[in-house]
Amino acid sequence: MASDAWDHYKTEVLAPARQAGNVPPRDLFVRYAMSGAHRTGDRFEERITETVRYWRKLAVSTKVYKPLAEALLAAHEQLRRDGALTVAAFTARVEEERSRADATLEAWVTGIAAGIPYVTRAAVAHLVELTGGITGEAEVRAKLSAGGVRVIDPDWDVPGAAPVGTAGALGPSLKLLGHRLSVQAVFTPEQLAGGFRLKDGFRLVGGDGSRLTRRAVEKAKAELATRSRDSRLTAADTVLTMLLNAEAAGALDRLVLWEVVQSIRSTLAGGMPPRVAADMAAALGLDREEALELTVAVAGGPGAAADPADDGALITAALAGQRLREAEALLAGLADDAATADVRARVRQLAEQVATLDARATEAERDGRPEEAARLLADAVRLAADDEGLTGRLARIPPPPPGAVRAGPDGDRVTISWTHSAAESGEITYRVIRTGGRAAIGPDDGDQVAGTVANHAVDPAPPVASSLVYTVFAQRGAAVSAGTAAPPVRVLPPVSGFELTGTERRVTGTWQLPPAAVDVVVMRRTDGAETVVAHRPGAVTAFADDDVRLGAAYEYRVTPVYPDPDTGRVEGPSVICRVVVEPAPEPVTDLTVDVVTGTGTPRTRLTWTVPPAGRVEIRQAAAEPPWPPGTVVSARDVDGHGQACGVVPSITPDGRAEAVLPAVQGRSVLTAVTRGQGRAVIGTSVPVELSAVVRGLRLRRQWDTVLVGWIWPDGIQEARLEWSTPDGGGELSCSRRAFLDDGGVRLPVGPRPVTVSVRTVVRQRHTETVSPAVAGSVPARPPRVRWALRAAGRWPVPRRVLLRLRSDQACQLPELVLSVGARELGRVRARPLPAEQDLDEDVTALVPPDAVNTATCTLAEPDAVLLEPDRRRPRS
Repeated sequence: MASDAWDHYKTEVLAPARQAGNVPPRDLFVRYAMSGAHRTGDRFEERITETVRYWRKLAVSTKVYKPLAEALLAAHEQLRRDGALTVAAFTARVEEERSRADATLEAWVTGIAAGIPYVTRAAVAHLVELTGGITGEAEVRAKLSAGGVRVIDPDWDVPGAAPVGTAGALGPSLKLLGHRLSVQAVFTPEQLAGGFRLKDGFRLVGGDGSRLTRRAVEKAKAELATRSRDSRLTAADTVLTMLLNAEAAGALDRLVLWEVVQSIRSTLAGGMPPRVAADMAAALGLDREEALELTVAVAGGPGAAADPADDGALITAALAGQRLREAEALLAGLADDAATADVRARVRQLAEQVATLDARATEAERDGRPEEAARLLADAVRLAADDEGLTGRLARIPPPPPGAVRAGPDGDRVTISWTHSAAESGEITYRVIRTGGRAAIGPDDGDQVAGTVANHAVDPAPPVASSLVYTVFAQRGAAVSAGTAAPPVRVLPPVSGFELTGTERRVTGTWQLPPAAVDVVVMRRTDGAETVVAHRPGAVTAFADDDVRLGAAYEYRVTPVYPDPDTGRVEGPSVICRVVVEPAPEPVTDLTVDVVTGTGTPRTRLTWTVPPAGRVEIRQAAAEPPWPPGTVVSARDVDGHGQACGVVPSITPDGRAEAVLPAVQGRSVLTAVTRGQGRAVIGTSVPVELSAVVRGLRLRRQWDTVLVGWIWPDGIQEARLEWSTPDGGGELSCSRRAFLDDGGVRLPVGPRPVTVSVRTVVRQRHTETVSPAVAGSVPARPPRVRWALRAAGRWPVPRRVLLRLRSDQACQLPELVLSVGARELGRVRARPLPAEQDLDEDVTALVPPDAVNTATCTLAEPDAVLLEPDRRRPRS
């Protein structure tokens, strides 16, 4: 096999065997890298010889695979001694192994089905490994399905730790509200009555299938504002704020998943069977099927409860997950000898450390050092995140306020930034509050613009032409700092979407006017002087200027006007646009596209006739444009169709424009668009459909055969090869499976130079899509010249010595050197040789008759031809 085929065998066969403990594959045909083509006579024996040679090479060349290679060689020797290196013996042993594996697998499936009938994909892979690879993944899945066991696919992404640092502080607030999950603070009991799903993100099963989004949380938070404030409202606000923080961190759905997983872990840690843990998750509202799947995923197996021997591991896992109180509860329920001394000492040490931090935090709070107390409590929470008392205390200590706040208009938005709070611990979030003309005195005094962990925010829809003040509050848990306000700002947005179109006799302009504007002023600048084009009250969004000349350049300025309580009116920022009055663009009607093939990257060549007016742009999209050729559309509409290819055309000798761009895999449509000032006209569209090209084309000459190899694109199963030599050429198709079985494609090309091209082929119903060719060349091999010395004449006294030469190709033979040992006898002059004809050269004057059998013939110029003795002819 070729080297890349052996690499494939090493990856697909030997690597899994090494990971399974250096156990040789039980399927002998797989072990010896045999396909169906090798199960006959000579091919069978050749493949065994090749494979054993490869194992021996691994045994001496790599330490990683040496143990497996030695095991394979030992097993091979045993097969040889048993006389089992035959196709029949291989077949019998494989069938025997398969029967044994099937019986074992059926017993395993029956056991799994008796518990929770679900397994993870990792469990499927483990079952395949346990059968020694004799049973493939597809067969294992089929037997599981027949036994009523379902494979969890895709896998659950089970969180190992809380997705946000303050998640542990949810407990006290949820307990006060009588809730078990945070989503109960967002959705009503009626909405949650049908349950929910989590695998693809939180989604209600009943009703409209609502998802848990920032808008849903903010809506619930807004409803709180209509209620009188009490301890329950504060707790609900804390839960919703934590959900908003999780959403800002991109972990909103994952937070709810973590809550359910914590419930399952707690049930399993209490010694309950997995089915009870699944029932508890379903009682929380999780879909019954997802509850079973998630429980199996959390338990890490097909549903079996943890063995007593795993209690120490559960305690260690709880400590690693910052769940000290859970670890203490687990340890308290064990016998004295059920956990190691190290585990007990570790729990005791961490408990003492948390108690010390708690005491120091209490002292700092009493002495008026709140930030030091928060730091100490945060250190304690990092060890015992499941201690609701610690997390609740940390959540009640307000952080220092933010530093300086800056706010400024940005078009019709306002951007706000600030210096982070000087808080040293805990997760700090910021609430940005907008008020009119004064600073907010609290986070509920005004309109909340943002809740974020960053130090910047954007108000996307501020009131226009009003004095606005933005105040930022820092929040840690349920505690909020004093606010820091920015100086007042006023938003006066400019018009948007200002576009100009200039034709032979008129310039027209359009724009979108902000709703708060009450007037618009349009000015035209020409030769340094400004002229009022339009000054109209109301929602004016367009103008037409007929006082223009063809070929002239004009500048237009549009300014919105807003009401002002002090001066009556105030102008917003102006938007300036320039235009050159030009002829209307004309469409391209003859766009042509063809694929350029060769030895480099495939390219697409486009040609068209240059229109009299306008600039041609080639746009590429997945479908044809929605407008027929000749349609005049706005520049904005054209920009929304596909993407510009960005090519710079050249002009061919016949006056046509030509552009070349890289070929794109799959189907696309190229459209010629002629652009003018502010508008464009649609031209011809040409669909292009290409298959993916091969990569890494390799050509290697093996005498008169060329071995061709490449890297297949994903999803491609067929390729077409073409080759040409000075004497002719050929074509053949190759399947991906045959390519991998044979280690490439071998082409009988002869000795002449050859060019080989490869195209991928995709067949769909009655159509065939062929990729651009990827090509390469191989030079001719040197001619092979055979020589032989013989004595001519009657025995025992020959009269002449002849040097017979024969070449398999017509060539120019260089000078030859005749010698005996290190002594040169003489030289034979250079001369042309015909193909496949014997030519005798009389060398009697150079070679004595008694030296015929010892003389040698070599090239005076190495590498010109391949010179070798003719073993088929006697030398005397």
